[in-house]
Amino acid sequence: MASTESRGHEVAILLVDDDPLSRGALRRLIGLVEGVVVAGEAAGPEEAREGVRRFHPDAVLMDVHMGHVNGFQVTRDLVREHPGLRVLVVSVLPENPYAVEAFRAGASGFLRKEDAPRRLAEAIRTVVQGETYLSPAVAPELVRELVRSRASGLDFPSLTPREQEILELLAQGLSNKEIAAVLHSTVRTVKAHVSHVLEKLNVDDRTQAAVLALRLGLVRSQDAPYREPRSAPNEGR
Repeated sequence: MASTESRGHEVAILLVDDDPLSRGALRRLIGLVEGVVVAGEAAGPEEAREGVRRFHPDAVLMDVHMGHVNGFQVTRDLVREHPGLRVLVVSVLPENPYAVEAFRAGASGFLRKEDAPRRLAEAIRTVVQGETYLSPAVAPELVRELVRSRASGLDFPSLTPREQEILELLAQGLSNKEIAAVLHSTVRTVKAHVSHVLEKLNVDDRTQAAVLALRLGLVRSQDAPYREPRSAPNEGR
């Protein structure tokens, strides 16, 4: 178990990766981010658990594959043991189902290792601020999987049946105007429903709502066509 010196008011990261070379590369990248330090390092699940207890990191940078260890399971265990812990999963494998599995495991972000030199600072700051980060190149794959997913049996009772319909259509990337056409409603009514959905899910935008819907198994449509997510400037949220 490795650690850094006193971090003061800096953002503390626990780096979890069994490959010393990869861990070293990520450590150097983190060292270039102003106000962020590596508080500790871990090469496996037990060290990761000990690191969270010992260093109280602001976020965990988690590799997906660590020998025979599944980084998703480690993420799931850490989030269960420490509710609210922010985990940023990094992987050399950007294709489905890796991003999907990361969010299902409770991660707050997913970053491709090849994107780390350009996007690591943004990703860390995003998850530490309590938001969701997703590598731009992976976003279409995540939404495609999202709209294909069936409900897992989990429920979110505060959503009305109409709001669940809105969420499913929203996850497909439909604009408010398009949702209104599908539901034979008005844009004004749809805007109100969308605002209520985001408020009830406690998220700020449609991408975050889609990620949370995936985690909770709220999206039931399996055969809906894939649409790029978008929000027209005049539609608000």
